[in-house]
Amino acid sequence: MIKQFKKVGIFLLLAFFFQIKAQNYLRYTVNNAHSHNDYLQGIPFWEAYNAGFGSVEADVFPVKGKLLVGHTEKELIQDRTLESMYLNPVSKQIKLNKGNIYPEADKKLHLLIDIKNDYKTTLKILTASLKKYPEITGCPGIKIVITGGRPQPEDFKNYPDYLYFDGDPDKHYTADQLKRVGIFSVDLKDLIQWNGKGIPRDEETERVKNAVRKAHDQQKQIRFYGAPDFTNAWVNLMNLDVDFINTDHIPDLKKFLNAIPKNFYKNTKDYPVYTPSYQSDGISKKVKNVILLIPDGTSLPQYYAAFTANKGKMNVFNMKATGLSKTNSYNAYITDSAPGSTAFATGVKTKNTFVGVDAVGKALAPIPDIISEKGLASGLISTGDVTDATPADFYAHSDNRNSSESIMKDFIYSKTKILVGGPSSGLSQENRQKLKESAVEIYDDLKAVSTIKGRTLIADPLASKRITEGRGNWLANAFDLVLNDLKRNKKGFFMMVEASQTDGGGHSNNLEQLATELLDFDQMVGKAMKFADENKETLVIVVGDHETGGLTLLDGNLQEGWVFGNFSTNDHTAIPSSVFAYGPNSKEFTGMFENTEIFSKILEAYGIRK
Repeated sequence: MIKQFKKVGIFLLLAFFFQIKAQNYLRYTVNNAHSHNDYLQGIPFWEAYNAGFGSVEADVFPVKGKLLVGHTEKELIQDRTLESMYLNPVSKQIKLNKGNIYPEADKKLHLLIDIKNDYKTTLKILTASLKKYPEITGCPGIKIVITGGRPQPEDFKNYPDYLYFDGDPDKHYTADQLKRVGIFSVDLKDLIQWNGKGIPRDEETERVKNAVRKAHDQQKQIRFYGAPDFTNAWVNLMNLDVDFINTDHIPDLKKFLNAIPKNFYKNTKDYPVYTPSYQSDGISKKVKNVILLIPDGTSLPQYYAAFTANKGKMNVFNMKATGLSKTNSYNAYITDSAPGSTAFATGVKTKNTFVGVDAVGKALAPIPDIISEKGLASGLISTGDVTDATPADFYAHSDNRNSSESIMKDFIYSKTKILVGGPSSGLSQENRQKLKESAVEIYDDLKAVSTIKGRTLIADPLASKRITEGRGNWLANAFDLVLNDLKRNKKGFFMMVEASQTDGGGHSNNLEQLATELLDFDQMVGKAMKFADENKETLVIVVGDHETGGLTLLDGNLQEGWVFGNFSTNDHTAIPSSVFAYGPNSKEFTGMFENTEIFSKILEAYGIRK
């Protein structure tokens, strides 16, 4: 019984540790940033203050009754004084904020004064200067901490109680002395030789954790000076629970810390993935059906983020045939969605913003029109609006992806049977009337459609909502509805499904949106794979039209389902898109190839030569 309790205790402790680590990033804000050698910044004090930093540091030398600020005595300039560069601005902000250092009363600021020589003279000048600033010495949001040259702990009591002193976690302080310790500071190089790349060695990690633990046990914050100063180093220091992150790069650290809430995602509910049979996977055989699944704006980083969030499980990763699609358009190294999926739909590279036309604006025949000649039916689904670039590429022809009304009108002449997505401005009353006159049934709610009879257009507002906004199982339900109709066509079918809002997660640099949308999409991938196993004549292809956001993954936990990333842009990139395939002829989708080859490989799988 005792052993059982021990096992339970260990399990709970580990679970607690992982939870703490997962949430650790979320406790960091710009108020956990320390501006090291702040006086070397272009605008000392103000750059760090306006960034919301919680700590700034100034090196001082006593010169003729003043404290001059500089790194060495050779660099000192008479008008660069502690008062002019720091005490005056601090005083100004406290008065402006009615007794607080920041407008937010709970935000604090450490002013570290690094004494370079003769601490007794320096402290005498400092205390004399501070007598002129009662608003500073009386402000609870400001902590003046003496670092560098400083008195021994037993002498702390000889100085005004508004002065605090830098501490050492390895020293023993009496209760009264500890009250005067403002922060603990440690030279990281005294503990480890880590250069900031990768992670520290286990024994080095333990030494840093031990120093942090000693500080926190005494209810004190800690910083490490001499620490590497770039993204991976910051991540590791946060993982080690370091309170203040030193930097000389204020804008970079500010951007990084402010983005954490959008760059971190922890999944609250993972799902089981489908177990494929692989019976028909990879065999050379003509297919009747092709299901093309397009998670907009995704490549390997996005997939692996979602894979991590689902605790190391993902349907798409159970596809053995993998490749890479080159995404450049006719006139740009970096494509947009319009030429991206025009390449899939027609086999031709075209200009950015062009939909279903070549580089001179000539209409191209898309897959639905080509295969209709063989008696095959087609259906298109999107979580964007029904005239978005990706679905439009399979039924419309325009040199401007934003021409929603003319794009919608083109559906009248398309051979596509079913179009499902969100509402569009292109679905005007005039176009509605023309569509009805062309025997297209129009619905504004997916749930209102139990059975599809003829040509059908569904423009459901729920389609355009995010998963986090309540879209629920809309995509899976749309997939089931369209599949149940198309599979009745004995000669076969083509289905294209776009997860539009994965791209939105990349554009908005929102990892939660990206991951939740991609996980919703992946559950539909499992449905497609299951159908392919049952049908044995169906090829499933998963490919993004481009990558969005320049996502990198900085940390994560496959057991706990959390992931921490960073975005380099809010737009598309030139990174090739990952390709996955399952079913007959899936091996044709391995290696690296042009995005236009998706089109030709689909037609070849049907046995159609073009």
